[in-house]
Amino acid sequence: MKISICDKCKFFNHKEIIKLLDETFENINYEIGCNNMCGVGRNNIVLFVNNKPVIAKNKDELIKKIRDI
Repeated sequence: MKISICDKCKFFNHKEIIKLLDETFENINYEIGCNNMCGVGRNNIVLFVNNKPVIAKNKDELIKKIRDI
């Protein structure tokens, strides 16, 4: 699974999200850097999973949405 995650978004700490994802899923390749989703990232967790955007209000919603992909 390829995950692109921003290290600049203010709403979430990317290191905490990466730790959560590593505890929940296996075989993740991370690409860390701006995803040009700054407006959405002010109020949501934003990342891309296999080039598909995933936007969530909290960590539980994020995990559920990733599992549904």
